Amino acid sequence: MTSEPGRQPNILLIMADQLGAHVLDRDAEFSDTPHLNRLAQSGADFERAYVSFPLCVPSRASMLTGRMPHELGIAGNAPDSRTAGSEPALDENSLGHVLRRAGYDCAYAGKWHATSPSAPDGTGFAVLSPFGDSGLADACAEWIRARNGETPYFLCASFDDPHTICEYARRQPMPYGDTRRAPIADAPPLPANFEPAPFEPEAVRFEKHAAQNIYATERYTPEEWREYRYAYRQLISRFDGYVGTLLRALGDDGAENTIVIVTSDHGDGDASHRWNQKTALFEECVRVPLIVAGPGIPRRRQSDPVSVSLDLLPTLYGLAGASETSDGTQPSRLGVPLPLGARTHPVQRDIVVQTRFERPGPPLTRGRALYAGTYKYTVYSWGRYREQLHDIERDPGEQRNLAVESRYDDVLNDLRMRLLTWCRDTDDTDALKFLVVPASADDSIRSEIFAIPY
Repeated sequence: MTSEPGRQPNILLIMADQLGAHVLDRDAEFSDTPHLNRLAQSGADFERAYVSFPLCVPSRASMLTGRMPHELGIAGNAPDSRTAGSEPALDENSLGHVLRRAGYDCAYAGKWHATSPSAPDGTGFAVLSPFGDSGLADACAEWIRARNGETPYFLCASFDDPHTICEYARRQPMPYGDTRRAPIADAPPLPANFEPAPFEPEAVRFEKHAAQNIYATERYTPEEWREYRYAYRQLISRFDGYVGTLLRALGDDGAENTIVIVTSDHGDGDASHRWNQKTALFEECVRVPLIVAGPGIPRRRQSDPVSVSLDLLPTLYGLAGASETSDGTQPSRLGVPLPLGARTHPVQRDIVVQTRFERPGPPLTRGRALYAGTYKYTVYSWGRYREQLHDIERDPGEQRNLAVESRYDDVLNDLRMRLLTWCRDTDDTDALKFLVVPASADDSIRSEIFAIPY
């Protein structure tokens, strides 16, 4: 597909909530997602796209601003004192304001949750539809068909599903209709990494046990886990149907000048490590789909890691033809340098994911994960085996913790230093006191970190 020379493309961003990339991987089974599959095959499919925080509010606020959650003062779904009573993503450099200045009609429909459930006033977006999937796809489709083509538009259609798998797990009513039950023989098998791995972080298992009212799967049988996976895929199929409704609304003419982007704010454990929901730093929770298709977007699969949370905004600046923002954010196009594309000779960089569990009471569990090349280094704030090291290319299921093997000591210490440097450079003070300071670090760094011991 090609667009008219010099014409700004329309941009349609389709968001899911709690959609893990593993369900859409090309070797995935038991997934009925024809529209998403066709989009992935027609454009750029980013195989290692990560969020900044595997939880709704911090992840979505990052996407709107291109900033890390700690820079926004957001450490969970409940805003802290710095953001209470305000939306952290609404300054002049946030998504809606920048695209509006670039000449776009900007509309938002559905789940905002950064922090309000529905998009509030003052975001730069016209609010097309409030939070809730019922009727959302049809409302967006009608809005698309009513466009006259004279002014480019940006529309974010943000769906709640498959987030309602949370209600399923807790045996609560499901807002948009129940899923079907199937004979167990027809349900997906358990994942290869179903059982918690040897040397798993103690903190994550503690959190699940301590918050059974939230997770509700601690006593699940293997059969119930398979039923869970079947229900989760039904919800994803329902989301795929919404995607189809929007693509049909574009029609052939609209598709010729519309870039379509599909992603999510975080994933779901989906029975891997006997985990469901999010917040943990497992791959199933932090890796999300990122599909970009439309005029000027080359067909390719990209295996270099990218940060959806930090890279989406500047890439949209570039697609819209926007100039540099007042905070110095540089626009970037897909296929020219990173963010969401790669140069002819890709520039490798470290990507960091943050987390914090919201359960009240001690111990407070926080964590950071750093991606560098094929390695993933994870550290939690307390507990046995709080350090994790995995070669994601060879061990995508995170079953072999290399941090307990002396042959990887040099790699481990290098990644400790890289994460320490990243946290100091970005003023991530919440993490500094629980990082493992490498032996090679200057003594002054430890003195700086522990100038106030606790």
